[in-house]
Amino acid sequence: MHYMLRHTGIFYDDLIAHDLKVGPAQFARLISNIAKLEQFPELSFLFGQQLIPSAFSASSHLIVHASTIRELLENLTTYSEVYFPLVKLRTQFENSGVYLFEEDPYGESSSLSLSSRTIYRRWLIEYVFTSIITATNWRVDKKLPWSVKVDWKTPCWQEQYDVYWGKVDFRQPMVLLHLPEEYLELTIEARSETLYKVAQKNTLIPPCGLLSFIREQFRVNEENTPSLNDLSAAMNMSPATLKRRLKNHSSTYRSLLGEVNRQHAIYLQEVKQMDDVQIAQKMQFFDVSNYRRAVKRWKIA
Repeated sequence: MHYMLRHTGIFYDDLIAHDLKVGPAQFARLISNIAKLEQFPELSFLFGQQLIPSAFSASSHLIVHASTIRELLENLTTYSEVYFPLVKLRTQFENSGVYLFEEDPYGESSSLSLSSRTIYRRWLIEYVFTSIITATNWRVDKKLPWSVKVDWKTPCWQEQYDVYWGKVDFRQPMVLLHLPEEYLELTIEARSETLYKVAQKNTLIPPCGLLSFIREQFRVNEENTPSLNDLSAAMNMSPATLKRRLKNHSSTYRSLLGEVNRQHAIYLQEVKQMDDVQIAQKMQFFDVSNYRRAVKRWKIA
């Protein structure tokens, strides 16, 4: 216990206090400490399995009493920072089904060393994806054919993935969770419409993290990417203040734009099965050579 709480600013007596509040940096440090306990590889999966609904009160009804799997997943995405405070979920619906992606809304992983960052991020994704898979399987009382892609190599505890996730592809160019389209309209039978409406009324959408807000501005303005000045004006602050706040989040305008563009290019390649020429046209590059040079810059950024 003392090892897990080290450098978090949290003490054991705090854990049993009913009004304990922790910041993103404290929670990230706690998870980083726990993630290093590799003699207990099942911890992330067990945490995710037991998270919903036990860890929440009214907001759990948005999951437990959703009418369909689609609605359940939409609620998980909309309120993702309620259920998973260090993760912002994104969903993309295609004819082939739904794809879920994760991102860091606050940049807390950047404050860790490279080795700690890798372990921390893997643990975070393990518990979040396990929670989603477990919650959906539970609500329809069947094992859904979720498939997972992750960008890390196969660890020595692969059996945990087999038990909690099912089909997993390691060392992939992107991290995603996928469910085929035909399962999205599965109805949830044992539900209360009244409790669901109460939860909708009483659960506030959490404020968006700075980094996630800027990423979303890039995505919704894909054809006319906002400049740093545009973003700062929209956020009612000076460009210098926005630069400083991004620096406090271990990020920059250029690195965020490169991250979003790179993710979009990989999505077009992996999910939409486009080649370089098609991706260059879709992303409005002058030619495929310019696109390939941009890919190299995004990796550096």
